[in-house]
Amino acid sequence: MKKLLAHDSGPIYNLGPAFRSGEIGGHHSPEFTMLEWYRPGFDLGQLQLEVSSLIEYLGQHFALDIPEPLIASYSSLFKQRFSINPHIADTQALKSIIAAVFPDHSGHLEGYLEGQDEGEKDDLLDLLFALGIEPTLQAPQFVTGFPESQASLARVGTEAGDRVALRAELYWQGIELANGYDELRDGNELRTRMARDNRIRLARGLPQIAPDEALLEALPKIPPCAGIALGVDRLLMLLLAKRQLADVL
Repeated sequence: MKKLLAHDSGPIYNLGPAFRSGEIGGHHSPEFTMLEWYRPGFDLGQLQLEVSSLIEYLGQHFALDIPEPLIASYSSLFKQRFSINPHIADTQALKSIIAAVFPDHSGHLEGYLEGQDEGEKDDLLDLLFALGIEPTLQAPQFVTGFPESQASLARVGTEAGDRVALRAELYWQGIELANGYDELRDGNELRTRMARDNRIRLARGLPQIAPDEALLEALPKIPPCAGIALGVDRLLMLLLAKRQLADVL
């Protein structure tokens, strides 16, 4: 879809199956349905409003009164829950919090991260977010300003003096529903991120992933835009008040 954007497709969407191995559970399936769309000329704020309108419309269809999503920064949520700035906290501080607040998970994590590679801090942050913050996001809520190291295919900017990924994730009832980006359009930057990912994979004994050269070449031709991917099965599960993805697949 990004390659199509580079060829002047204009606004574009896709609704169809997606696949992700290694994740199976009540809220995970190796095959799931994803709605993904891109809006040339939109910034992340405009995209969030469009997602909010979609959720409101679906709420009316399912006879639900769904409030307008809240918005909170990743940093503010960590400061409220753990009294730290996640963008500048070091790995030792994060491990200390895990040991103090979630001792049942401390031993397992230490064994998993004993190599102390470049991805260690992100793994620690992900664990703290999943255990201590995600369950509290019961009302619809966008989380913005993720760590720069978690930018993936998003641009990077500045928020309250910290370098952050220009991303917005939508949560509802403690479940991630959508992940949106102010889209990266710098092929050289993406190549650098891919190299970092491969260094982490190498350190963890995982196979290397060859860069998608056609994508790297297309990125500079993409117009300024925002894009988002929404998990349709998860959203349908919540709209129907079901507890497992298996109930709606």
